[in-house]
Amino acid sequence: MATHTGPEFITVPADTRRVVRELRTQLGLSRATVEKRAKVGTDYIKRLELGRHANVEATRVRRVLQVMQQAAARGQVSAALTARLVRAVKAVAQPGKPVVR
Repeated sequence: MATHTGPEFITVPADTRRVVRELRTQLGLSRATVEKRAKVGTDYIKRLELGRHANVEATRVRRVLQVMQQAAARGQVSAALTARLVRAVKAVAQPGKPVVR
């Protein structure tokens, strides 16, 4: 019989929050646009960037970072910011699953 473990919560590092904000502003994406693409609630990006919650649901953060990776791949992003994004993705990656670059 399968057991339900519930959602996984993680602490988002400050650098990950800064990467999301810097990348979003550099690409000219609004918070609402990222929220819609990542299918997260209203004001989620604002709360994430400001670190309003100590622990957040891991799947939502992963979706936001996936949206940011896709946008970065289409836009002009510095190598340093791209490297920081890759580190952020690795920081919140699921254990045992490979990280997509």
